Amino acid sequence: MNTKIKVYLTLTILSFLACTKDYEISKPETFKVSIEEISSGSEEILTDISFGDANTAYICGANGSLLKSINSGLSWNQVQTELYQSLNCIQALNSRQVYMARNDLYYSDNSGKTWNGKGLDLFGSQIHELLFLSSSVGFILKNGIMKTINSGTTWNSVFDAGNDPNYYLLSYKKIQFVDTNIGFCAGGKSYDNTSLGNILKTTNGGETWMSLNFETSDITALYFFDPLVGYVFNFNKELWKTTNGGNSWTKISSTIPYSYPDCYFINQDTIIIRTVNEIYHSIDQGVTWIKDYTFNNPEQILTRMKFFENKKGYMIGHDGFIAKSAFSQSFAM
Repeated sequence: MNTKIKVYLTLTILSFLACTKDYEISKPETFKVSIEEISSGSEEILTDISFGDANTAYICGANGSLLKSINSGLSWNQVQTELYQSLNCIQALNSRQVYMARNDLYYSDNSGKTWNGKGLDLFGSQIHELLFLSSSVGFILKNGIMKTINSGTTWNSVFDAGNDPNYYLLSYKKIQFVDTNIGFCAGGKSYDNTSLGNILKTTNGGETWMSLNFETSDITALYFFDPLVGYVFNFNKELWKTTNGGNSWTKISSTIPYSYPDCYFINQDTIIIRTVNEIYHSIDQGVTWIKDYTFNNPEQILTRMKFFENKKGYMIGHDGFIAKSAFSQSFAM
């Protein structure tokens, strides 16, 4: 992992991730993505990445591992956390305030030097995802959906997955708000050759959630452009689209290369996804897919892919793998 390699890929579109988008980019004639592996100094499984500001970023992983960058992700240093759980997710509110989670939610206000648990580890399932909309208002996906309005001091259940008679005890793992009021949350479960998924919607800032009763397999990724137009990927390797806020859905594709992708929407036509060890793109809303990148080592596993507001993307994975990406494009005259 200490060897730095640079791989240049020429695409006919754009770059990749957690389902994000870019309204400003039209379809280029050619597109060039550079992927540069960065030494992490870690051999752990890395699971999630978050930027607190333009310079400060954090990565969490297995066995309580935490990496920090103070130069926009160019280099990383390990931070001792005194935590030993394998962490699922992380969100930095700024350079100093950071949340990360497994069964409990942990908070640091000193850039990761010390951590305090919120006492949620005794309440049911692990925390699959966390999302703070502001310093005070946040959500965790645990036993359904829990919400705080006091910076994580207390948490209240706003949707109990165990009380849903139609979708009993689904694991909700993806959440997105398109504005301060409207949000979507999705997930499911797959077992014994059976897979069931569902998507929830709120119109009052997450105070209450209603099931959209979308009959599908486990929903593994989602992205909404606005309150009306959204997409979901599912366990059956399908891509579905709604244009009316989730009231009805149309199947766009049943040829997705992987059941658990991360996705990056450039626009409604152009999509990038991460599989277990490959990157694909589509320029026709997911009907057809082209492989852009694969690891030479088939045992290397990618766990997450994200793009941020500065259009810089990051891939993380097993054995401390970190890579950043940048892109250039040209258009027909």
